Amino acid sequence: MVAGGWHMLFCQKHFRRILAAGLAMLALAPSSLLAGWMGFRNDTGQPVIIQETYATGRTGRPQKIFANETIRDTPPAADILRKFTIYDANKPDRVLATGTFPAPSAKDNLLYVIKTDARGNITIEPVQTPTAKK
Repeated sequence: MVAGGWHMLFCQKHFRRILAAGLAMLALAPSSLLAGWMGFRNDTGQPVIIQETYATGRTGRPQKIFANETIRDTPPAADILRKFTIYDANKPDRVLATGTFPAPSAKDNLLYVIKTDARGNITIEPVQTPTAKK
C-alpha cells in the first residue's frame, strides 16, 4: 500500500464533498450567531494585562498588552456582554479598570481603546468600524 494508507485515499476522494458541506453550513448560519471581531488597543504608554471573567465565574488566560499594541478575537456570539479586568502589568495586583463590554454585531468590529486621562486614570473609548462588505 502507498504511504498514508487507505484513509488518505478516502480523504482525498471525499475532500470536495466535505469542503462543500462545510461552506454550505457556514453560509446558512444565522447572522445573529456570527459576530464581528472585538479588541483592545493599549494607548497608555505602559504594559497592561487584560483578563476575561466568564459567566460561570471562571477566569480566562491573562494576556499582556504592551504599549501601542492591539489584541483582538471573535466573540462566541454577537451582542453578548463580556466582563474584562485590566491590570497594571508592572504591579499585577493593581486593578486599573473592570467592566462589561458588549460584543459587536455581525456587521461591526469594535475596538476598545485603553487610554490615560490628564489625571492618570484609565479611560476606555469604544471605536466602531464596519466589517467588509459581502
